[in-house]
Amino acid sequence: MKHLTQSLLLANVVLMSGYAHASSQVFVDVNVEHSVGGISEFDRSKYITVHSMSATTDWDGDEDKLDYLFNDMDAYFGRDNGSLPWWATLVDQDPNRPGYADPNSIAELGKQQRLEDYGKDKAYQHKYEDRFHVMVGGQMNQLWLGNHTGKDGWTFKNTDAIGEYMGRFLNEFYRDEGQDPTQGHPRPKYLEVLNEPLWEVVDTHGGDPLDVFVFHNEVAEAIRKHNDDVMIGGYTTAFPWFDDKKFAHWNERMKLFIDTSAEYMDFFSVHFYDFGYLNRDRGVANFRGGRIEATLDMMEQYQMLKLGEIKPLLISEYGGRDHKTEQRVWSARNDWQTMKSFSPMMLQFMAKPDQIVKAIPFSLMKAEWSGDGGRNYPWRLMRHADEKGGEEGDHYVFSHIIKFYQLWSEVNGTRVDTRSDNADLLVDSYVDGEKAYVIISNLIDEDAEVSVNMANTPQSQLAGVTLKHLHFANWEPTLTVSEHSDLPESITIGAEGTVVIEYSYKQPLETNERAIERKYYADSYLHEIKKNAPINFQISDVKTNEFGEAVLRLSFGRKHRRSKQPVVTVNGTEIAVPENFAGDMQKKRPQFFSMLEIPVPNALLKEDNQISVTFPDKGGFVTTATLQTFEFSADIR
Repeated sequence: MKHLTQSLLLANVVLMSGYAHASSQVFVDVNVEHSVGGISEFDRSKYITVHSMSATTDWDGDEDKLDYLFNDMDAYFGRDNGSLPWWATLVDQDPNRPGYADPNSIAELGKQQRLEDYGKDKAYQHKYEDRFHVMVGGQMNQLWLGNHTGKDGWTFKNTDAIGEYMGRFLNEFYRDEGQDPTQGHPRPKYLEVLNEPLWEVVDTHGGDPLDVFVFHNEVAEAIRKHNDDVMIGGYTTAFPWFDDKKFAHWNERMKLFIDTSAEYMDFFSVHFYDFGYLNRDRGVANFRGGRIEATLDMMEQYQMLKLGEIKPLLISEYGGRDHKTEQRVWSARNDWQTMKSFSPMMLQFMAKPDQIVKAIPFSLMKAEWSGDGGRNYPWRLMRHADEKGGEEGDHYVFSHIIKFYQLWSEVNGTRVDTRSDNADLLVDSYVDGEKAYVIISNLIDEDAEVSVNMANTPQSQLAGVTLKHLHFANWEPTLTVSEHSDLPESITIGAEGTVVIEYSYKQPLETNERAIERKYYADSYLHEIKKNAPINFQISDVKTNEFGEAVLRLSFGRKHRRSKQPVVTVNGTEIAVPENFAGDMQKKRPQFFSMLEIPVPNALLKEDNQISVTFPDKGGFVTTATLQTFEFSADIR
């Protein structure tokens, strides 16, 4: 696909000239800076994150791993989802206000945490202060009404009591700006009210989503009485299957949350998981690729219609799941199932740097709280040595998931122009001084042959190429690294694998031209598809350009047997509609839901644009039509 994201190569780097079929083509122009919302720099603190915080005991005894991860791998702390509920079990009840936490007790415990637990006991972590870009979150087990059990058995009285506790917690458990690390760790920037509340309240117990959303509003109001600096968000949806029940799932959940709670939220938070095996559908159910794009476009489009703006987005968990492998003891295969979705999903999030404030791949450190020293928990960055056959000892070693961070350890710099002629290959590229990094992810469960075309990089200045290829080989996640004087003419990316190619040059690369990306939204959304009946959209206030290109992002959901090839016109002219969607065709889902990228000739664009979409059969819904434009500073094509 042309602009969805970006990525490339290697498993065992080989020349592919003997292949009968043609390679997919990836194009990189290092001379063209690509910006979105004024952002073109790769922010590692947003994306190269770990699902951990600095105060955890997980690093005790494994300080070398902390140092490796944050210094050598250039990673950042991401999420603390345990402190808020844990300390709620230890705080005293206010003797004068039954059902409220005692402010003096919160202050006393906070002082202990700041000055002793972190200020002294965790002094070895102080040198990682610049890595602390954390969000904190609430859990249903302690911070939902009726679930809390505090000291001596007291429980929170109401949402005002819960919000007050959260607000005071933020004030007392973290140091003020300008203080040194001996006074505590930095205050978090983001707070999620609850983690995946609808899973328990609605899916498990048949409750009403509206109760959860009103809870968010009231808790947020109470927090802001005591702390108005932190950004507050929710509702942290576990499985955003918006297309379920003919999109009633959307109406009953995310749409209702936006309608009910948007004015109280500073950001929205969601989780994305690919499933290698899912109990409910007995098969693969992937979000990566077009389904993520269709899901996020639907959220964005409705916000524009309802709010006139788009709230920031926080992806507080993402990755892979498998209901079979995750029920067993640790395995290399489950590590792969967890991590193979990290890179392609992250590439998609990286393409929205102006909207996403943070994206956190889901893998805890040790998870010793889960029982048996964490051995019962399948998503861990560290495992016991003896969990792998042939190894001995109860000391901790990195699981295969560390290879994700090793793959991305060097990537940095300014985003530059990239294209791919294959929707199933996501590609992105960055220039950092004498280095150019090209990242390619293969969305499909089969090997992909790729040719990389580099523009404005003089061959005489090339000093060498380093290839990193993360793929599944010999029954485990494998990171292959090789050095080359030049990139092979054609290379192979393993099934669902990702490659990072580092080009080294003898002098800094120049980036003289610009590609400015903008996105425009239609005047309506969620239209039922009727046979041969045009669905019309208007996209207005579009900035037209002498040099540029555009993509119509058309999202729809319908039964698998229905057509996925509509007739599309832009301002009365029919345009060619590609057949290939990014990612798999979701055959194990009850229906198909994805986004199709349709190139639009630059000459067709006007300030006000009429879009018409017609399907040859009935059934399903066109959810969104958005227009992505690219203004070039010169005729770079």
